[in-house]
Amino acid sequence: MKHKEELKEIIKAYRDRGITCDQNELIQLLREVQTLFGGVIPQKALEKTAEKLELKMTFIDALLKRYPSIRTEDAPHTLSVCGGKNCAKRAALSDFVERTYGVQVGGTAEAGFRYKVTGCMKKCGKGPCVKWDGDIHTGMTEEKLRKLIEGER
Repeated sequence: MKHKEELKEIIKAYRDRGITCDQNELIQLLREVQTLFGGVIPQKALEKTAEKLELKMTFIDALLKRYPSIRTEDAPHTLSVCGGKNCAKRAALSDFVERTYGVQVGGTAEAGFRYKVTGCMKKCGKGPCVKWDGDIHTGMTEEKLRKLIEGER
């Protein structure tokens, strides 16, 4: 119940400042909500925020894709696979992720992560590379990646 009241107060404070016109303010609001809920925004909190600010959920979802540091209940993690054009091993790793976790680039896997392919991570000699929640992991294999995603570190 405490979170519900605090969420209302946060939304009201930002709404009173006219944040719907300022994307940076909206991102700051989402970061505050994430902090309020211990690092992951519940879907109901996202929906309530969109409703009170008169925003479409599709707009909120688009913002969330652009800001991987904002984590939601359905995707508390972010996986980025190196997409450097000279990396010969990246295609097999991307295929593994898509096949094993049933996710496409830009989507959210049921295993709880947002999936994207980035540019070169500048670790070519130690590749293939992935970023898991912003941390680079080199020498990635299918087995190592599965352990990383499934929390068997």
